[in-house]
Amino acid sequence: MASELNAKSPAVTHPGPPDTWSGFLRNMGPGIVVVMSWLGTGDFISASVSGSTFGYALIWTLVVATFSRYFIVSAMSKYQLCNAVGDETILDGYGRVWKGFPMFIGATTCVLGFVYVSFLTLAAATALDALFRAVLPLGSWGIPLWAVFTTGVAYALASRRKGHFRGLEIVAQITMAVLVVCFLLALIGTGLDVPKLFGGLLFEMPPGEAGYITAASTAVGLIGAVGGSAANLLYPYLMHEKGWRGPGYLKLQRLDLRFGSFVMFGLVLAVWVVAAETLHGTGESVSSADGLASMMEKAIGPAGPPIMWLAIFFTVFNNIVTQPRVFVRMFVESLHKSRPERLERLRAHRDLTGVADKDAFSYDRLFWIILTVIMTVPIVFSLPGMPGMVIITLLGNSVNVLTVPMITVGLIVMTTKRSLMADGYANKWWETAVLALIGGVGLWATYELCTSIASTLSG
Repeated sequence: MASELNAKSPAVTHPGPPDTWSGFLRNMGPGIVVVMSWLGTGDFISASVSGSTFGYALIWTLVVATFSRYFIVSAMSKYQLCNAVGDETILDGYGRVWKGFPMFIGATTCVLGFVYVSFLTLAAATALDALFRAVLPLGSWGIPLWAVFTTGVAYALASRRKGHFRGLEIVAQITMAVLVVCFLLALIGTGLDVPKLFGGLLFEMPPGEAGYITAASTAVGLIGAVGGSAANLLYPYLMHEKGWRGPGYLKLQRLDLRFGSFVMFGLVLAVWVVAAETLHGTGESVSSADGLASMMEKAIGPAGPPIMWLAIFFTVFNNIVTQPRVFVRMFVESLHKSRPERLERLRAHRDLTGVADKDAFSYDRLFWIILTVIMTVPIVFSLPGMPGMVIITLLGNSVNVLTVPMITVGLIVMTTKRSLMADGYANKWWETAVLALIGGVGLWATYELCTSIASTLSG
């Protein structure tokens, strides 16, 4: 069915892959966009907790987690660029593993998109309220009003048909610049213990008999959080929006993702180091965005909190612009695959000349309905007197329990099966082994999540 739909798609031409280093540099982009959408206040808080608790020890677990995510996303990207069956997106490949896979992934990612945006909108509004409270005091309605403002601007960017990816690149580049300046100033203020840093990178363990257990649980938690994450699906779709098609783009893709992964590692590492230098051994820790701002004040003085709030805003705003559109696109695309008559009716009623089937999602009314709901309803959670995010957190965790094992197992099947991959691109035995190991850790983390959910419900 997928091949039939692809056959009906109008031919769309894209420029070929670059063949010079300057060309590679000019064409890079999805890597920065996706890592800025992977980052969030949760990553910064987790790094701060680790730095305040363990100091420089266990930094190597961050290296392992970054490599794990790079390996998983590279496997997804390799399938999309190097499959032998004409699949344009990673969702097509999952459909070959099980025909119900695309609809399942599309539906669950929409739910996750709502959960993510609920947290992100609240975080962005909190950051803006903290930044402008002195000059624009809005009282208890400050956060809701800033949530409306954030949603309006984010929706305007996410709803663009033409130039959408370029808009994402600009937002991601601004976000990266703000974060680099923020944490560079923090590192200048706190200093850096180079010998301890190298010790942390070289498998240093926390002191005491429980050091190995702590290291193992920390590594499992970090890898489990990224290994089967639905957010990993963002990168292949951003590649598609960039126009990368075919094995010729594989080298560019790997360089692009490596650069993005290096940037993400450096930013999270900077937070870890700042926490290690300012909080380790003091008994203090970080449990919220306010805690991050307080940590920055210890690092560089009164300018620290405003800089941190600015970094938090751009980080979460980039997420709000990027994630919902891609997740809703996956659902609508899966609907078109499972109900091809819907796509045929769409083409019959709209002039989609020159629009490929994979790009027809934005002309479907359902896409705009779901996107609007996901991006606007979360404003409710910012209103005064609203309950906490416990129910939303439980919903997100429950959906993650369903998606993590299926995404991981499906990916292993797709990239290992030689009948689906172009000659020379199917996984080698060690690549499958690494994917299985990362998947196993992810399944164990999923089991821990299940027990946590059961405990919450029973308590």
